[in-house]
Amino acid sequence: MLRTTTQRVTVSEAAEAAEARRSGRRDGRAFDAALREPELRERQERLTRLAWGADGEAAFSAAEAPTSSFEVLRLQHDMEQLAAFHQAVLKSRAWRWVQRLRRPFGRAW
Repeated sequence: MLRTTTQRVTVSEAAEAAEARRSGRRDGRAFDAALREPELRERQERLTRLAWGADGEAAFSAAEAPTSSFEVLRLQHDMEQLAAFHQAVLKSRAWRWVQRLRRPFGRAW
């Protein structure tokens, strides 16, 4: 129901509106929880399948021996280089300029 600015909202109408907001919020939370639980279960199952592989535990136990310490050091060095590059990009003037241009369009464009 539309009201003009001269009409006033009664106390009972305000209480009804507040109760409707609370009810909508409660329904929204229940709907969100009902969607979130199956999604979490599905995600956990998918990650478990990826981690264990198609053959389950047998594939994990037959995996290669742990990598050498040289491999681990090389991977750590690569990660440090990647992190330094990422920080350089984030601090660059061009990146900040592009982000300012993107701001009016939102994140998904």
